[in-house]
Amino acid sequence: MDGLRQRLDELIGLRSREPLLTRARPVCGPSPLEDALGGGEVVSGARRCWQVNTPFARICAEACVRAEHLGALRAWGRRGVVIDPARAMVLDIETAGFAGVPVFLIGVVLLDEAPLRVQQFLARDYPEEEAILHAFAGLAGRRDTWITFNGRSFDEPFLRDRAARYRLPLPKVQHHIDLLHVARRAWPRGLPNHRLGTLEQYVLRRPRVGDVPSSDVPDLFRHFIETGNARVIAPVLDHNRRDLVACTELLVILLGQPAPSPAPPT
Repeated sequence: MDGLRQRLDELIGLRSREPLLTRARPVCGPSPLEDALGGGEVVSGARRCWQVNTPFARICAEACVRAEHLGALRAWGRRGVVIDPARAMVLDIETAGFAGVPVFLIGVVLLDEAPLRVQQFLARDYPEEEAILHAFAGLAGRRDTWITFNGRSFDEPFLRDRAARYRLPLPKVQHHIDLLHVARRAWPRGLPNHRLGTLEQYVLRRPRVGDVPSSDVPDLFRHFIETGNARVIAPVLDHNRRDLVACTELLVILLGQPAPSPAPPT
């Protein structure tokens, strides 16, 4: 009888603890954006999104491009390309997939800023897409020269399509310098391909290590939306920043005379 009573007491104790077990929160809960990403909320009218500003020196210690290099681009223009840094910006976006899905991250480099930095506008949820587009439009209104990598085919039409959904006009681009096409002309041979990562490795001589594959970006954003864990999206912002730094460096190299011969990194 004593053994039976002891067993019943154990079962009652387990049952009384079940609700506590089911209500227990995961050990790794959502991470606040400010702790995981830095930056802060920006407000424009009724629109809100998250903005992160990061100096080049914090993104890549090896990055050698500085504002004074970009100030000389007006004189270095070739093939009819002349850049006024005060009217130019480098642009890269991250999206939740291909056509018809939201853009959730817009990164820009304003070429007349000193020191150079990356400005990023992040949508913390799907409705904030309008806010980041509105923030970008405010910058683009003063910048009629866009520098992208494959942006003629992807970034610009994607942004215009998404902005049109909110009846938000984006200014016309007077000069769109797509570095992918410029790189193909500069180095028709000697490279495995003309992807940005390949150009980093063979031209900038800086292979990228530990980067998020572009194919994983949509899934990481969806996971961020579902869980609220900012640590999930942090590598995507880093990926975007490194793309922008690489594009800025390639811009200086590709508009210089002559373009260097590609070589594997040492």
